[in-house]
Amino acid sequence: MTLPDTLLIEQPWGAGRHLFGTRYRIDVYTEHGAQVAQVTDRGLLGPLRKALRATGFSGRTTFDLVVTQGRQPILRIRKGPGRPPTTVSYPDGRPIGSLRKEGRAHYALLDAAGQRLCHFGDVVGFSTGSITKRDGRRVRQDLLRVRPGVPEPVRTLAIATALAFDVVRGTGTAHTSGGVLDFPA
Repeated sequence: MTLPDTLLIEQPWGAGRHLFGTRYRIDVYTEHGAQVAQVTDRGLLGPLRKALRATGFSGRTTFDLVVTQGRQPILRIRKGPGRPPTTVSYPDGRPIGSLRKEGRAHYALLDAAGQRLCHFGDVVGFSTGSITKRDGRRVRQDLLRVRPGVPEPVRTLAIATALAFDVVRGTGTAHTSGGVLDFPA
């Protein structure tokens, strides 16, 4: 994957997004402000999943996300219903590994066979929830810094964790669930 080690990860932040947003959408920028990727839902949601995503049950719905660089897909991030691990693969379906929430603030990075490689916090610096403006609109901006020398597939799994952080931590698109990180500032 060709994404840099420092990323600004942004999602729209406003009343409409909080009340009616059911599709996952993240824009990814370099620390200098150049857009380098986008994360979006693949395909259609269907009426039931769309309704569930507008509630506190959003994090328990299925997610099938694609990470694109330009118009080229570079990763797929998928989560089944409930609380299974989130899987990460190349666009052609070859598995890279998976991501699993362990406890309140720990996220395990697992290889393709399901063996723990490390925890997310062991290989990155990650800060969440800064509310700022981009192009005149409010966005929640997370900052990811991958530590130098992190090997593959850990590096790719760490970036995928940050890009799908709301899915991995179990909130999905529900930003009014009452958590400290979910309410707009």
